[in-house]
Amino acid sequence: MNLRLRKLMGMSGGEILFRLKHRAATVAERRKFRMGAFGWSHAEWAKKLCGASPVVPDSHTLAAWWERHMQTRDEPPMLLASGTVASASVLYHEIFPDKVQEVTENADKVCDGKFSFLGLDVALEDPIDWHTDPKMGYRWEPQFHGDLDFSFCREGGGDVKYVWELSRHDFLIECAIAYRLTSDQRYPIRVNQLVQSWIAGNPYLEGIHWSSAIEVAVRALNWIWVYQLCRDQECLSPDDHLDWIKAFYHHGAYLHRHISYYYSPNNHIIAEATGLFILGCFFPEFDESEAWRLHGWKVIEDFYGQQYYEDGGSTEQATFYHNYCLGFLILALLVRQARGEQVPEGLKQAIERGLDFTLWMTRGDGTVPRIGDADNARAFCFGELPLWDFRNLLAIGSVLFERPDMKFVAGEFYEDALWLLGAEGYAKFKNLASRTPQEKTAVFPASGYYVMRSGWNENDSHLAFDCGPLAAGLHTSAIPSSAHGHSDLLSLTLTIGGKPLLVDGGFYTYDEDPAWHRYFREASAHNTVLVDGASHANYHRSNAWSSVAVPGPLRSHSGTLFDYCESSHAGFFGVSPPVTHRRGIYYDRQGTWLILDHLEGSGTRQIEVFFHLAPSSVSRGTGESGLLIRTEDGLQVEFEILDWPDSQIEVIEGGEGPDRGWIGTGYGFRQRAPVIRIWGEMVLPRGFGFVFRDLK
Repeated sequence: MNLRLRKLMGMSGGEILFRLKHRAATVAERRKFRMGAFGWSHAEWAKKLCGASPVVPDSHTLAAWWERHMQTRDEPPMLLASGTVASASVLYHEIFPDKVQEVTENADKVCDGKFSFLGLDVALEDPIDWHTDPKMGYRWEPQFHGDLDFSFCREGGGDVKYVWELSRHDFLIECAIAYRLTSDQRYPIRVNQLVQSWIAGNPYLEGIHWSSAIEVAVRALNWIWVYQLCRDQECLSPDDHLDWIKAFYHHGAYLHRHISYYYSPNNHIIAEATGLFILGCFFPEFDESEAWRLHGWKVIEDFYGQQYYEDGGSTEQATFYHNYCLGFLILALLVRQARGEQVPEGLKQAIERGLDFTLWMTRGDGTVPRIGDADNARAFCFGELPLWDFRNLLAIGSVLFERPDMKFVAGEFYEDALWLLGAEGYAKFKNLASRTPQEKTAVFPASGYYVMRSGWNENDSHLAFDCGPLAAGLHTSAIPSSAHGHSDLLSLTLTIGGKPLLVDGGFYTYDEDPAWHRYFREASAHNTVLVDGASHANYHRSNAWSSVAVPGPLRSHSGTLFDYCESSHAGFFGVSPPVTHRRGIYYDRQGTWLILDHLEGSGTRQIEVFFHLAPSSVSRGTGESGLLIRTEDGLQVEFEILDWPDSQIEVIEGGEGPDRGWIGTGYGFRQRAPVIRIWGEMVLPRGFGFVFRDLK
C-alpha cells in the first residue's frame, strides 16, 4: 500500500469531505481570480465596507466618509481603545523611563530602512520587494496563492520564513509606540508608507503573502494595533484610510474562507481564528463582520481544547509554541471580556493551566528551556524581551486570574501588559500581593514533564525532564504527520545555581539547510540515549515524523531529603528485538544530580549517550571517567560515568557540521557549544549512570 493511500485511510470521513470541498473551493477561487472577479467596483466596495452600517455612503465619498467615521464613531469595545492608549502613553514614561530611547532608536532604524529579524540584519531600499527572501535572495513570483510552492528545503530555494517575517510587520508596532511617546510625525508617516507599499505590492490573493492563513492573521492583528495607535494623525489622507480599511476587509475575507481545518489545527488555527474574531469585532460596519466574529469565536471554542493537555502542557511539545498559542488565546479572552460577552469557563481554565506550565518552566534568569521547534514569534510584541522569556504572559495572567505566584515569577509589569491592560490593569498589578510558590517539584503526567528546582530565586537550580509523547495527533504507524516536537524522549535540561549547564540542542531553521534542520530535530541533538543509532521517531521530511515512540508512565517522588523521577520508552525504531530504555533522575538537594539509565533487551548493542552543554570549557577530571566543566558564566561542575568502565568518551566542539558542537538558540541563531558523547558496545540488559556534581 503506498503512502498516500495509507494516509487517506487514516483520515476521518469529515476530514476527507472537508479536503474535497476545500479543493473545489480553491478551483473556483482560482477561476474567479483569473477572471478579475475580485476587482470590486466602488459601489461594491461601499456595500462590503458599510453593509452593516446604518448609513451606506455614496461610493464617490467613501474615502472621506471612512476618514471622518473613524475619528467620530462610537468605538466598539476593543483593546488599545483611545482611553487606554492615552493613559498607557503617560504611564509608559513613569514605568519604563529607560526604554523610551531604545524604542525610538529602533523606530529610527525602520525609518532608515533597516530591519532585524530571525538573526538577520538587512537594509532595504524603498520600494521594498516584499516577495524576495532577504537572506537567500530567492523570489516568489506573484501569482494566485494556491499555485505557489513554498515547500521546505528545496535545493536552491529560499527560506519562506524570512519573506513572511518581514511582511508580518512586527516592527511597525515599535514605530507606532515611538510616535505615542514622542509625538514625532516621522513615525506614523513611515508606518503609512510601508503599509501602503505592502498593499500596492500584494494584490488580494496574489503572491506568497496570501499563501498561509496564519501569516494573514498575524499581519492583520499587527496592523490593528498600529492603526489604533496612529489613525488619528493627519498624515493619513482619506485615500490612505480607505486603503487600510480595504486591506483589513481583504484579510478578514481571506481568513473567513481559509481557516486551517485539518491542515494546521495547532497554533495556526488559534492564531487565524483570533485574527478573524478581532477583525469582526473591530469593524462592525463590514457586511460580513458578524459572520467573522461568530466564525472566529466558534473555531476558538472548538479547538482550544486540542492545544493543551489537561495538565497545561502544550500538545505540540514545544515550549515556544506553547506560549505563542497562549498569547492568542489571551488576546481573544481580553477582547471577549472587553465586549462584556461570556467566556467559557473551560477556556479560562485552559489558559490558566497553560500559564501554570509556563510558570514552572521559567528558570531563575526568566527564560524557559528550549524544547522543540521555535520561530521566535509572539502573539503580540509591544516590547522586546529575550527570545525565551515569557514572563510578560505571567504578568498579564497575574492580573486576569489574581495570582500572586504569577506576579512573583513575572517580577514586573511588562510593556505588553501596559498596552493591553492599560492603567486599570497596572493598578490591579500593583495592588496584588506577590507570593513565592511553595512547592519545588511539579509533575505534568499528561504532557510528560517533571520539574524539580531548589527554589524560585535567581540563583536557584532547575531541572526539566522531558518524557512525554512526541506530539499529540501523530501516528504511531508509518503515516507521516507534521509536528513541532523533537525526537527527545527522556531528555533533560539542567540549570545549577541559576546558570545553565545541560541545554536542549534547540532549533535553527525550517528551510535554510536540510542537514541542519534534521540534526536539531533528531535524538542526537538532545540529552538522551541512542541504541544502534536509532532515534525515537522516523524522520520523514522537514517538520514531519512517522512511527513515533510511545513513552511509558511518569513516576516521581518528592521527600524531605531528595527528589526522584523516572519514565521509559521502547521506541528505538528499526532495532530488533526491541530495546526498552528506562531513565531515572535523582537530586539530593545538595548539588548532586544522578542520572540512572537501564536498557532492557538482548544481544550486543552500540550505545550512545549525549549531553549538550551551555558554552563551556571541558577538561579531564580527577578520575579516569570524569570531566571538569567550566561554563562561560563561572559554573564549575564535575561529571562522572558510573558502571560503564569500558565506555569511550569524547568532547565534540569546534567543527563545521551541525553535529560538530552547535546548539540552536532561536530561529536563525546558532552558537558553538561542546557536546559530551559517551559510547561503546554493551551486552543487554544493562544499567549505567552519570553524575553531575556542583563544585561551589
